[in-house]
Amino acid sequence: MTAFEEMGVMPELGQAVEEMDWSLPTDVQAEAIPMILGGGDVLMAAETGSGKTGAFCLPIIQIVYETLRDQQEGKGSKLSSHHSGSTHSAHWKMSPYDRGDAMAIDPEGLLCQARDAQGWHGTRTNKAVVGGGKYYYEATVTDEGLCRVGWSTDKATLELGIDKFGFGFGGTGKKSWGKQFDSYGEAYGINDTIGCYLDLDKMEIKWSKNGVDFGKAYDIQAHLKNERFYAAVTLKNAEMKFNFGNTPFKYPPQGGFKALSNAPSENVVQSRIVASGAVNAKPASNAPQAIIIEPSRELAEQTFNQIQKFKLHLSNPTIRELLIIGGVNIRDQVEVLETGVDVVVGTPGRLEDLISTGRLALHQCRFFVLDEADGLLSAGYGDMINRLHQQIPKVTNDGKRLQMIVCSATLHSFDVKKMAERLMYFPTWIDLKGQDAVPETVHHVVCDVDPDVDTRWKSLKNHVETDGVHYNDKVSPNNLSREHNKTVDEIISINGLLASMTFYLLPESGQLQSDVSLK
Repeated sequence: MTAFEEMGVMPELGQAVEEMDWSLPTDVQAEAIPMILGGGDVLMAAETGSGKTGAFCLPIIQIVYETLRDQQEGKGSKLSSHHSGSTHSAHWKMSPYDRGDAMAIDPEGLLCQARDAQGWHGTRTNKAVVGGGKYYYEATVTDEGLCRVGWSTDKATLELGIDKFGFGFGGTGKKSWGKQFDSYGEAYGINDTIGCYLDLDKMEIKWSKNGVDFGKAYDIQAHLKNERFYAAVTLKNAEMKFNFGNTPFKYPPQGGFKALSNAPSENVVQSRIVASGAVNAKPASNAPQAIIIEPSRELAEQTFNQIQKFKLHLSNPTIRELLIIGGVNIRDQVEVLETGVDVVVGTPGRLEDLISTGRLALHQCRFFVLDEADGLLSAGYGDMINRLHQQIPKVTNDGKRLQMIVCSATLHSFDVKKMAERLMYFPTWIDLKGQDAVPETVHHVVCDVDPDVDTRWKSLKNHVETDGVHYNDKVSPNNLSREHNKTVDEIISINGLLASMTFYLLPESGQLQSDVSLK
């Protein structure tokens, strides 16, 4: 038994790493592999070359392989066998799979509550309307707090109204779209009932309060004509109850608007996350179980090659991996996706292209991995990461929740911490690098030397041997023109004449000692 097998790694993987001359796991591998195998979210930071790639690839390959084997043998799919009726229910309700972590939904799917006073948490319905028609539902505030209710598409985030794919009306009397909050109607609070109107014929959205129609709020953009529209809500320390038409409305709509529950079947579609992500037992060929995002082509290729080495002895079933990067014919990548893929490694640009066009599906994703997350965030991919995480179901078809793994050069980046708090579920921090720090007993002082003032360089007897590139330069005490400043600085640097001073405490006596050196 290898050292890796003692951590729960399969013998086939243990054999592969042994052939790679990995006799013992590195520190980060010893910490991270058991955590990931145990089902937790993990943040890890370690020096370059410390084995971070193996730390997340080995457990991911093992779990994906075990899942494929269970599917092959007809095991798993707990949600499919026990809850398919609820997810494909004839009744409209809020989806337990398409929601924020702090959003609680009752079994009937009509009462939503979020008790986080610091952040917004949202959810959407298990069905959507598309194509045409005029639809209506009611939302009643049942407890004090901040509410925003309305309509959203698949591409919208759960925080309604902060992007251009969702339309909200908040309790402060503001309508919101694309982070623009404009006065509309009037404020509402506990026991008020908000009517939400969607007109896909005229492409308009409006709201009412306790039966008082506030008039048109938004014109829906033409490019959203064929999008799916869900009833949506986002709450901050609040509670709302919904009526989609299964019971009589408090304030029945006028003007030909129908209850969502009475929408024609040809205009109703199941939520992609509910209907496909958490229920379908039969896997789709273009839906991988693991997605690993790398900031550069070189890192993606490196991780892809490691996966191929790790899975060398795994067979029946065989894990199918795909490298998705720019500079490669996209048709070749699409062909591989159509034949089936289990693990995808890619760079953000090409991944987003395939996902946005529907060629790469996310509804079966179990592992969402961000390698070099600080690099991804600094490159401006934060919004893309949020969108992808939003589209991935939080529960897989065998009842396991989504695992998110973040690797970073440092976990002390503010952006990385903020992302972890927002997207990850009680993550375990594995930090073997720590913050860069200077010991408290060391004090640095830098003394700048002006070559025009400090002229010791003119009287040097022993010169440092160089390549002689400045040997013929005319530099003398009387020739210090502006064009020679660079040469003078180089001479000073070469001969180590920049002075610095370091102070430190002597442990034995507690006295302050100083060293002066010429750099």
